[in-house]
Amino acid sequence: MITWPSNARLRWRTGRSAARGRSTPTPAPALKLVRPELIALDPTALERFKDEVRLARRISHRNVARTHDFGEAEGVYYVTMEFVAGTSLKELIRTRARLPVSATVSVGKQLCRVWRRPTSRGSSTATSSRRTSWWRRTAYGLVKVMDFGIARPVERDRGRTKTGLVIGTPDYMAPEQLLGEPLDARADLYAVGVVLYECLTGRRPHDADSPMALVGLKLSQDPVPPHEVAPGVPVALSRVVVRVLARDREARPPSAAALHEELAHAGDSAGA
Repeated sequence: MITWPSNARLRWRTGRSAARGRSTPTPAPALKLVRPELIALDPTALERFKDEVRLARRISHRNVARTHDFGEAEGVYYVTMEFVAGTSLKELIRTRARLPVSATVSVGKQLCRVWRRPTSRGSSTATSSRRTSWWRRTAYGLVKVMDFGIARPVERDRGRTKTGLVIGTPDYMAPEQLLGEPLDARADLYAVGVVLYECLTGRRPHDADSPMALVGLKLSQDPVPPHEVAPGVPVALSRVVVRVLARDREARPPSAAALHEELAHAGDSAGA
């Protein structure tokens, strides 16, 4: 049995409210674990995990779950982070089939604000995967990024991955990432585009029976526009999503700020 440090216990603790002089329940930090078998299979996994933690700790944003500490207990490595009560976007899409246009625009704009912040500080990230299960939506409609995946600052290569090695799942990867090309913030925007497509249609822009077949589709075919898949999706919003999912990165919005503006205009046109 592992004895966790006191600040990593998964329980509710009581915090004192100075303003009202009474105790209120406050969630203890959540734990994120690195499976020991992954480290055994890949000696670089632990260093990549540490890189992710260093990156996350540099980001302070209302739409990002706060990362606290990195530690080890009896051979198990963990991170303590903010506990967020809510539902993953993946679960929302699964239960509702697709999200309303207004909710989708809100999700997209909030995610753009997340990626706009680190980019503006000169530390853009290249993602390996941005799964909808890693984003949670609270009861108040606030979207929280729970995990940056195996991420690293752009134009930094510490030699921890071999040339051409792709880490993660291909569903949310930009074509240039699948090809092992140098990455920039537009790879992150592509992943946001996949999520927007899922929110609007209830399915991903490309679907295949195997990862290799999926890669082939993403490299050779453009997705069907959302408004052709799901009636009721505004054409203007559909065009924004198709643009951000362009196979050629030069055809995508150049930045998270630019995508935010396009989503805002599309939302206003749709009355969202």
